[in-house]
Amino acid sequence: MKFNEIDRVSCDVLVIGGGGAGLRAAIEARHAGADVLLVSKAKVGYANNTYIAKAIIAASGWGEPRDGSEVHLEDTVKGGRFLNDPELVSVMVEEAKAEISFLEKCGVAFKKEEGRFKTDYVAGHSFPRHVGGQHRTGSDLTLPLKQYAEKIGVRFANRIFITRLFSADSRVAAVSGISHHGRFMVFTAGAVILTTGGFGQMYEHTNNAAGITGDGQALALHLGLPLKDMEFVQFYPTASGKLGNRLILYEAIVLGEGAALKNREGEDIVLKHGLQDPMRLTRDRLAQAIMRELLAGNDVDGGVIMDLSPIDEEKLAPLASLLPSAWHVGQKTLVVSPTTHFCMGGIIIDKNAETPLTGLFAAGETTAGVHGANRLGGNALCEVFTFGGISGKRAAERAEEIGPTDVPGEMIQDEKARLESCFEGNGADPKVLCRSLKKAMWLKVGILRDPEGLREGLEKISDIRSRAENASVGKISDLVRCLELENMLLLSEVVCQAALLRTESRGSHYRTDCPHEDNTHWLKNIVARKGRTGIRLEKVSVSEAHIMVK
Repeated sequence: MKFNEIDRVSCDVLVIGGGGAGLRAAIEARHAGADVLLVSKAKVGYANNTYIAKAIIAASGWGEPRDGSEVHLEDTVKGGRFLNDPELVSVMVEEAKAEISFLEKCGVAFKKEEGRFKTDYVAGHSFPRHVGGQHRTGSDLTLPLKQYAEKIGVRFANRIFITRLFSADSRVAAVSGISHHGRFMVFTAGAVILTTGGFGQMYEHTNNAAGITGDGQALALHLGLPLKDMEFVQFYPTASGKLGNRLILYEAIVLGEGAALKNREGEDIVLKHGLQDPMRLTRDRLAQAIMRELLAGNDVDGGVIMDLSPIDEEKLAPLASLLPSAWHVGQKTLVVSPTTHFCMGGIIIDKNAETPLTGLFAAGETTAGVHGANRLGGNALCEVFTFGGISGKRAAERAEEIGPTDVPGEMIQDEKARLESCFEGNGADPKVLCRSLKKAMWLKVGILRDPEGLREGLEKISDIRSRAENASVGKISDLVRCLELENMLLLSEVVCQAALLRTESRGSHYRTDCPHEDNTHWLKNIVARKGRTGIRLEKVSVSEAHIMVK
């Protein structure tokens, strides 16, 4: 297939990603007077992780008077096992309260009691500080923001897959993409913001939206930018469905209402593994405890039992929206198991959400630094909206300062030729290869890791990559799947290598051969770069890692 024409589009600020961070960034850039174009792989506002989230945002200042940004910061750093970038955490917690007010002005409806925001408690936080959407669904957030963005003049481009970023004169210069209609497109802007989410779809068991394949992180790596903390993948402990696609919020049901988690012998898993303290009942610890039970053969149909019988009937009915759709009144047990939920690693940014490349910004799960080795509940959306707003404001300022630049035509032609060459393949189906990769990552690079499994994971990635070089591509949807697979393979290798290098257990990264934290040798971040000969890893002290973009 040949792309006969090149569609060229220009703007002041280009936002890549149509979820919460992208919408918030676009709104703020537009408020600053920029011409803003938001490009999304799916329909803007839908099919992203914010849309499928439970709409819970951690923000101090709305509940307990003793709570404040300093306490929120301390909880976040403790939860991240001290690998967080303290400057980024400080910015997030300071901006969080104002962000709730701003979202409300944009039309977001929050749950309230007697006119005040209702705040909930989540494990790892010192106080109830979580403000929730009215219906506990991410559409409470993305759809009002989309409507508001349209109202103020943000332009949208749906179903466009971004294939490459280009730099020139030490700054971001242009972006290439393909539309679902089969058009090759080039976007030029004074500033670009990456808000493409994480890479949770690299795993077989995941609740992530279908398009969360690490596109933004891969774009940055190809451009020579560093990634950080890629070994830290959060596995949510309690999910239902064959592949863990539906979260069952243990924070609300177990911690909040008193349900129990039991193995096949009827043992209480929380008590058995010493997690009774709410500050210890974090997602990483509980997921690891449940996985140990499964591997020991103490499972029930591949999971553990969530026992609802301790919850009074009048309290159970209002929880129906948090339970699987097949649940019925009177049912007292559910089978739950861990699933891939969130990625702490990503692109390194500074407090202005700018990457080491001038004019290129990033926000949300695409980035690293805020969460360290493990994310506390509610901090994902807090990061999404605070840094979404910051990135939009700073990108608009940067675009006005530096303006657009010319892109060497040969770079664009080379990318066009690369994409056209993909249609020459007649080998394996990229969908089949994707499934093989996802299964290998779940089995070898999942919740409990060991050197042998990680090396086997790397061998499997290499095998799939060699088969993907001649993958069968007959139509645009095949090409997109093939490009997603390319991104997933690149990031899977980084995750494997970083997990192999970190010879300790910390947060969401658990090594069965090194089950304890090692602060003497491993109070460090791992930074990854893509060189001519492959991935290069570097151990960097936390104090040094957060200044790499300055």
